[in-house]
Amino acid sequence: MGTTYYVSKRGSDSNLGTIDSPWLTIQHAANTVKAGATVYVLGGVYHESVHFRASGTAQAPITFQSYPEQAAVIDGTGLSCCTSNPPSSGNQIQGLINVVNRSYIVIRGFEVRNFTTSNAADTPTGVWITGSGRGIQILNNRVHNITTKSEANGNAFGISVYGTLKTPITQLVINGNEVYDLRTGSSESVNVDGNVTHFKITNNLIHDNDNIGIAAIGYEDVGPVGYDEASYGVISGNTVYNISGITNPGEGYEYDADGLYCDGCAYVTFERNVILQTDYGIETTSENQVCQANGTEWSGPNNTGTAAKGEFPCYGRYATVRNNIFYNSNACGNSIGGYAAASRKGSESNGGGSSYHDVFVNNTLYNNAAQPDGATGEFQIQYQVGRAQGNIFENNIVYAGAYNTWIFSYVPFSEMYPAPPATLNWNLYNSAAGYVEGTSIWWGNVNTYTRFSDWQTSSGEDANSLNTDPLFVSLEDTPANFATILSSPAVAAGSTSLSCKVGWCDPLGSSPHSIYGRTDFLGNPRTHGSNIDIGAYENTGLEIANSLTVKLIPGTSTLRPGQATTLTVTVSASPGGGGVPSGTVNIMRATTLLGKQTLLPASATESTASLPLRASQLAQGTNKLRAVYSGNSIAPCCPVSGPPVRVYGRATSAPIAVTLKP
Repeated sequence: MGTTYYVSKRGSDSNLGTIDSPWLTIQHAANTVKAGATVYVLGGVYHESVHFRASGTAQAPITFQSYPEQAAVIDGTGLSCCTSNPPSSGNQIQGLINVVNRSYIVIRGFEVRNFTTSNAADTPTGVWITGSGRGIQILNNRVHNITTKSEANGNAFGISVYGTLKTPITQLVINGNEVYDLRTGSSESVNVDGNVTHFKITNNLIHDNDNIGIAAIGYEDVGPVGYDEASYGVISGNTVYNISGITNPGEGYEYDADGLYCDGCAYVTFERNVILQTDYGIETTSENQVCQANGTEWSGPNNTGTAAKGEFPCYGRYATVRNNIFYNSNACGNSIGGYAAASRKGSESNGGGSSYHDVFVNNTLYNNAAQPDGATGEFQIQYQVGRAQGNIFENNIVYAGAYNTWIFSYVPFSEMYPAPPATLNWNLYNSAAGYVEGTSIWWGNVNTYTRFSDWQTSSGEDANSLNTDPLFVSLEDTPANFATILSSPAVAAGSTSLSCKVGWCDPLGSSPHSIYGRTDFLGNPRTHGSNIDIGAYENTGLEIANSLTVKLIPGTSTLRPGQATTLTVTVSASPGGGGVPSGTVNIMRATTLLGKQTLLPASATESTASLPLRASQLAQGTNKLRAVYSGNSIAPCCPVSGPPVRVYGRATSAPIAVTLKP
């Protein structure tokens, strides 16, 4: 066990750092503590940019966290961005929390907020991790209002990780955070970029930002040559909504911001996420073109030698996208391929990259391409993809909205990129308007298939796919219920024929031998024997109605005067089409409010909160306590076009008994 220290707004940096003699600043604690230390920061607002001076170890990490049931806030109000970085470093990025070439640091339970700049050369960041390192964990924080006021040419990040050395940043965990109200210019809400390996970005809530939600990035000259791909990662259990570039001058005021983005990533699993009201649900590709056949960005070390000429585009490669829900996207549900044709010479960030062995299985797509001005379709295929690229789209439900474009492959096939740009089969397609020639399917820029069966025969694709109503439980419910009824044609209509050889199965993950995943979106077994359903949900034989469950659990059921315990609240949504329940919970004793806390995400369908309960709040004898969930709402987007719309309603737990004894 390491030493425990304390920081308080009533402390002094000349104190001992104990609970009775706490330090004043978080930075003093970061300057002082060694491996194994735990630093509790008591509630209050700390106007600091914190840099860590020491590393922990695997057995003895350094942990900084808010004191239990108190809100420690790191606030950038009044701080000048990037002044703490020496000019010789060339580093114009600064976080309110900075982890540079450090390992085994845990940051838990802070509110990180209000950091901005008007200087386009500076990049304010909530949490900034760079260099190399191992075992860094960013857990259960709320990061918000990190902005650049020079969005046309500037950048900002919520949580950003740059692996800049040959030794990677590895075993990184970003879990259970809420990241919102960001204005990031050309950058992302949460990203891993360069030499970042074996990372987990899980169970976060990311919303109301004006650029990409979560990105795994390569080939941006962040890492050294040959070490410049975010790779071997898991992006799972996240809820992402209201992500759009339509109000962002850095994005040209366009619908081009992805909820999830593999931009030159490699060997990454995207699973069991809920993505709604973003511009693109997910895009797997690379913005960069200048790559060798092995994916190396340049032919010489340290950006010397002759750059590749574009014969081999950089790829977003071996991305597995499974068991996700994508709906109400402004422009597109799922997209592969470079957004621009490769140029003769090639260059960085020219859109001339592509997708390689990316596999999309068992996703549910509904009403994407919701904004006609920016719409493309449910599944879009762009440039630099053909038979050799080996991309696959199978076992997916595609239910188009009014735009009614199911497949949008708009680039003519060529000798370099012959058909098919992706292999499609065992999908289920539907729309309210039904199949429409010239609208519903584009394949190599051909859209003259008179019927869906004509498309199957002419293209050779989707041979075993269906064109019928999937029979969701209810699209009229709030939120929409994308589980299927027992008589759904999606039940047992998929295929399990794909092996891991066609894409990526994480040997260290939950499903090392199946590209379909171990569980469906809701956590039920993904297969029943050799049978698998189409879409994100596996039908269990029971119709799953929308429901909320609130559980209240005490640390102990008996208190005496002067004692305290912790109450834990869990709010679960089933089947969870609205993503994680957010908002607040109140603890009630009859009509008396004992406490209120903001929920933090624990998965794509479950959130939690912890609150203190003191004996002084109770009456003698047995006290019946309940947790009351506030419900939550999401504003129509994008841009925001009206008051928030209810997603989950109010719900109350069963009562628990806590006894106060003399």
